[in-house]
Amino acid sequence: MEGRGLRAGFTADAPPLLHMSEPLRRTAFNRLFAVVYFSAILALLYRHVQNLFLHPTTSFLSFSITLFLFISDLVLAFMWASAQAFRMSPIRRKEFPQNLKQIIKDEDFVGLDVFICTADPYKEPPMNVVNTALSLMAYDYPTEKISIYVSDDGGSVLTLFAFMEAAKFARYWLPFCRQHNIMERSPHVYFESNSHRPSIPQFEKIKMMYEDMKMKVEHVIDKGEVIEEYISDDQQHQAFNKWTKSFSRMDHPTVIQVILDKSKDTDISGQLMPNLIYVSREKSKTSPHHFKAGALNVL
Repeated sequence: MEGRGLRAGFTADAPPLLHMSEPLRRTAFNRLFAVVYFSAILALLYRHVQNLFLHPTTSFLSFSITLFLFISDLVLAFMWASAQAFRMSPIRRKEFPQNLKQIIKDEDFVGLDVFICTADPYKEPPMNVVNTALSLMAYDYPTEKISIYVSDDGGSVLTLFAFMEAAKFARYWLPFCRQHNIMERSPHVYFESNSHRPSIPQFEKIKMMYEDMKMKVEHVIDKGEVIEEYISDDQQHQAFNKWTKSFSRMDHPTVIQVILDKSKDTDISGQLMPNLIYVSREKSKTSPHHFKAGALNVL
C-alpha cells in the first residue's frame, strides 16, 4: 500500500508529493559492464606500456606508432570514464503537477514573465506569433501571475492590430480551455487536430470566432494597412494614431501599448486575464540598434 501511495503521489501521513524518483533496474548491469570495460582498458594500457618501456622496439617508426596509439587510447579512456557518472545510478523521475495547488495557494505562485520576439509581419506571419501568445495566456497557471511582452523590432502596426484582435478572442478562448481542460492551448493546433470533434459545447462558436480573427488579420496583412472598418474602439484609434507619416521601420519613437491589464481586464467568465503588452523600442538611423538583441535589452 505504501508503494502505491508513493506512485500516486501520496503517503498516509505526508503532504502530496510534487515529484519522486526511483532507481532503474539496469543499474547493476551498468556497474558490472563498467567494471569489465575498465578492466579491458587497463589491460590494453598495460600492453602499450610493455611495448613502449619493457620491450621497446629498435625501429623509430614502430615506437612512434605505439606511442600515438597509447596516447589515443588514453584520450578515449578518459572520454569513456567521464561519461560514466550518470550511468552508475540511473533514475526515473516522475512529477505530480496536479498536486501543486494542494500545497500552495494561487497568490503564492511566482510571477511569470514571457518575452515574444518578432520583427517582420511578412517574414514572421502575425497569426503564428498570435497563436504562440494565446497558448501562453491559456497556461494552466494563475492568469494574474502571467505577463506577456511582445517585442516587435519591426514596429509594425499590422502586428499590433493582430494582437489587439487576439486579446478579444482570448476572452473566450481562455475560459473554453479551462472548462474543457484543453491540452493543445494553441488555437491553430487545436482546431487543426483530428482528435477533436464538434460535439464539445461551443466548439463551433469558438472556431468561427478564431476563423473570423484570422480572416481579419490576414486581410490587413494583404492590404498592408489597418482598415478603418476593423477599428472598433477609441483605444485602437489612439494606438494606431502613433503610426504617422514619418514613422518608419528604422526610424520611429518608442511604442508601448498595454493591450490587456491583469488588474482590470477579465474574460467572459469574470476571471482576470494575463498582462499583454506590446513594445516597439525607439529607433534612429543615426544610432545602431543591434536588431533583436537590442530589442531584448530594452525589455
